[in-house]
Amino acid sequence: MRDLMRLVRLWRGSLPLLLGALAISLLTTFANLALMATAGWFVTAMAVAGAAGVTMNYFTPSAIIRFVAIVRTGGRWLDRVVSHEATFALLASTRVALFSRLAEIAPGGLADLRSGEVAARLKLDIDRLEIVFLRLVAPAVVAVVVGAVVIGAVAWLGLTLLAWVLTAILVAGGLIGPALVVRATRNAADREAVLAATLRRRTTEHLDGLATLLVTGDDRRRIDALDELLARRIEAERTIATRSALGAIGLGAASDVAVIAVLAVGATALGSAAINGPDLTLILLLVLASFEAFAPLPVAAAGLGATLVSLGRLFALWDRAPLVDEPAQPVPVPQAYDLVADKVSLTYPVRTTPALRAVDVVLPQGGERRLDGPSGSGKSTLIDLLVRVRDPDAGEIRLGGVPIRRLALADLRAVIALVPQQPHIFAATIADNLRAFAPAASDADLWAALDGAGLKQAVARMPEQLGTYVGEGGARLSGGEVRRLAIARGLLRSDARILILDEPTEGLDEATAAEVMQGVERLRGARSLLVVSHRLVPAAG
Repeated sequence: MRDLMRLVRLWRGSLPLLLGALAISLLTTFANLALMATAGWFVTAMAVAGAAGVTMNYFTPSAIIRFVAIVRTGGRWLDRVVSHEATFALLASTRVALFSRLAEIAPGGLADLRSGEVAARLKLDIDRLEIVFLRLVAPAVVAVVVGAVVIGAVAWLGLTLLAWVLTAILVAGGLIGPALVVRATRNAADREAVLAATLRRRTTEHLDGLATLLVTGDDRRRIDALDELLARRIEAERTIATRSALGAIGLGAASDVAVIAVLAVGATALGSAAINGPDLTLILLLVLASFEAFAPLPVAAAGLGATLVSLGRLFALWDRAPLVDEPAQPVPVPQAYDLVADKVSLTYPVRTTPALRAVDVVLPQGGERRLDGPSGSGKSTLIDLLVRVRDPDAGEIRLGGVPIRRLALADLRAVIALVPQQPHIFAATIADNLRAFAPAASDADLWAALDGAGLKQAVARMPEQLGTYVGEGGARLSGGEVRRLAIARGLLRSDARILILDEPTEGLDEATAAEVMQGVERLRGARSLLVVSHRLVPAAG
């Protein structure tokens, strides 16, 4: 429950909306109670009056019935609107808060997770949180308040014994019963939550690599594995549904026992003239209506286990420590931007062989430096150190003579435009992908960057040109086009003083590679250029 309390603290900003939704739900439930009880009392009182040959005031109860009927109808509509709006707001704020936290941790702090795993937690696990307020907190509060009011009304009418009996029945059927459902479904709910996340992650990975799987013929084996996961998840869901139904049956049985108790105690009280017939009808219908407030709890209890698992996964992600820390007192970015790596070394966790050992690199201000070497020689590790994805175990990196550990991360990364070896391409248009890195860029700026990356002619031949949709991960582009699109994004970063290209010509023929590097040299201006590759890259100049 510790994670549940952390979630409540995270939702403090939405407290007015939550309280408003809760108040509307209470109002609607009490209107339903009043309608049932008043209508039952009125019909019984009219029958008694008719049998006795006396008159009674039927205008007041009729008006009350009409009023609470209108309140109940309008309240139910308003309750749905406000409760769902509150839930959507909570989910949105939770997703934004977690994404902001991931931005602080990424990329180094998430390096051991697959992209499908992070996506599952951002989507599936957060979506499960709708049960917390909409189906658990709000119904539980309403049920407890309604139960207390009904028991208080019965005691106020003088039936103290009945009030105690109803208290025991409501606690047993309405609270202990759902608690037993939580206990009975916990293992199955844990399995279902883990299986759902695994199924989503593996499905995402399967779709991402579908072309390769079809070529290698491994798609059938992967599909069979997904089928097995789905079958196991369905079995866990069946167990949860069965035990939830048992909880609902228990609540129904408690309602029947409550009716019998009311009739038994009420008949005795009626015989001794402690209450009259209309009041007994009122109590009976009031008790029956009160059980409607407890009806959602067994279903919510069945889903609580999976929700707690999702919460644990979310906060496990939240609690990951970033690999680099912001400086306590960051210094301004220096005017000079020569970049120096001075005897830097790094050994990855659980490894004994250093990835880098006492490496020296100097990138002069406005100059060009090329780092060529085989895969595994530490080139990508050095890039990670330059942009502070990680910090070296030994040595120091300086920008304009200032250690980069003293610069705010945002300031450092604003100075450096990095085109990674595996760039992320958004499922959007070419223009959207480019403007993600330069929102104020004009179409002319976009075309100039595409020209510098050797992609202008290819885009110009596309029917939609800049408006061409590139698909998930750039699926509608070739590998070389994806790489050149990423280079164009780097060239658009006119605010950056240093441009780092990691494997910029991978997958390109010699002529295209030379064209790309010449375009980069033409557009980089006064920016420093660091080119990292495992093969000899054609000269930029």
